[in-house]
Amino acid sequence: MLKKYLLISCISFIFFSCTKENYPETSEVIKPEEKEAESLTTRMTKNMDVWTDNRVINVFEQGEIRLYDKEKHKDHFTFFLWEKEVVDSIIWHIDDIMHYSSGVNPFRYMTGVTFNKPGDYKFNLLVYKDSKVVKQANLTIRAIAGKDFFNVNWENPPTRSIVGQSFSYKKGYRIDQTYIKGQYPYSYVNLYYGDQFRKQTPEKEKEYLMEVARESFGSPTLTTTNNQQAELNDKYNKLFKNKLNHLPIAIWERGTSSIALIGTPKDAIKTYQIVAEPKY
Repeated sequence: MLKKYLLISCISFIFFSCTKENYPETSEVIKPEEKEAESLTTRMTKNMDVWTDNRVINVFEQGEIRLYDKEKHKDHFTFFLWEKEVVDSIIWHIDDIMHYSSGVNPFRYMTGVTFNKPGDYKFNLLVYKDSKVVKQANLTIRAIAGKDFFNVNWENPPTRSIVGQSFSYKKGYRIDQTYIKGQYPYSYVNLYYGDQFRKQTPEKEKEYLMEVARESFGSPTLTTTNNQQAELNDKYNKLFKNKLNHLPIAIWERGTSSIALIGTPKDAIKTYQIVAEPKY
């Protein structure tokens, strides 16, 4: 009898031990992991994005790129007031066109941009903190030769004399387009030099401006490479009303514009320009 009792007790002990192991009477409390505190930099930059109102603009027409908080500002405009502990610097970058480092004092929250040749241009914004990129945003702007001569519409001419400007941080040039009113209005494009822009040789200017014109207007109708200078001179004098001291190098004829790459002064060329007049 005693043996039977001991056997039943052992079986019961084993049974209840297994039951307790699988189904404990008091559940173990597992504490949730401590979340890492979100930094001020992360909070301030996580919804940052970039915006431009018009992603297709004409050559030499100014576009505007700005920063905004995409969660709080549906109008795509935010004025950021940041201290040094939030970000160290912000890089505004477009290959060959723009590379600007904005510190927080003063802090840049928008930039203007223009292009002198058609194409698709990718803009990148890089936000730095402690030598690391903590935010990146980008957009693509398409530049087109949508008006007859760069940024001039002869039927509705510009009100300002300076039509547009474009810069290249890598090549070191600034290129301006100017509109001249008068009995015979005209517009011209030339390279502009200052303290930070080294003067180029006339041949370099001619080479660059020819590339700019070809990108927008295609192959010229006449050029000194394929035609005699006398032929170009005669064509230029027939098309252009303003008799300026220019030597034509190439001529394009568009729907409402006569366009020429010229050297000036014609007897001892010092610089080159692209010039245009409305067709009469």
